Amino acid sequence: MLHNIQDLKACKIQSTDGDLGKINDFYFDDEDWVIRYLVVDTNNWFFKRKALISPITLKKPDWLKKDIQVNLTQQQINDSPDISVHEPVSRQQEIEYYDYYGYPAYWGGGSLWGEGIYPDGMMPVNASISSDPSRLQTKVNEKAQNDDPHLRSWEKIKGYKIHATDGEIGHIQDLLVDELTFAIRYVIVQTNNWWIGHQVLIAPQWFSDVQWSDSTVSVNHSREAIKNSPSYDSHDTFDRSWEIEVNKHYGTQGYWSNEPSSNNNASKPNGETIAP
Repeated sequence: MLHNIQDLKACKIQSTDGDLGKINDFYFDDEDWVIRYLVVDTNNWFFKRKALISPITLKKPDWLKKDIQVNLTQQQINDSPDISVHEPVSRQQEIEYYDYYGYPAYWGGGSLWGEGIYPDGMMPVNASISSDPSRLQTKVNEKAQNDDPHLRSWEKIKGYKIHATDGEIGHIQDLLVDELTFAIRYVIVQTNNWWIGHQVLIAPQWFSDVQWSDSTVSVNHSREAIKNSPSYDSHDTFDRSWEIEVNKHYGTQGYWSNEPSSNNNASKPNGETIAP
């Protein structure tokens, strides 16, 4: 299912031994448009600082109870590397983080998460902390330590202006995220005065340009094409057939067509419906 970012922010984060805190922000990869970290405000327990939690360790959210279970103890998070959430996170900091938890690097493969599309597929079998990464992982880390991780804060891109080929259409108001892969499938655009009272969905794959310094995003579609696309209503639940119609309208290929038909978690559905 796809859930908006506000649904995720409303959830409490639960460690294996108690309440961890509230989600404050999300860091996403601006190349693959995948959420790499949840920024959690831990001020309501003994460890008072913001912590980065990777989707690798998350269990499936309980949307009725509005909580997300993390397969870590408070002490494990307390002892983890203190990655600054006030400055851009470097690849070296990510390497220290991943080495501490014993996770394989998500940047070490050709898919969304390493060689697969699901973050929990990267969880070590014994789910234990390891300070001794494998030789292969060490080589991957050494090669990547000076890379740009392309991490962006959701709170900073919220409000970015969206431009069609023939003018501005509105601003980014929310995101729709796949609960299984944590991929950002669509940005929700509030159309402002151009088309009062409406929202439209734009897939990151349709972006023709993103100017981070100017807080603007360009889309390779006209205003008329966007206005005539299948309607979006945040109160409706819609399925893959709606997504197929949208891609047919724009003459684009759906994200699901690029996903492998078989992998370690092939039985999982992805992006089938959107929660109201």
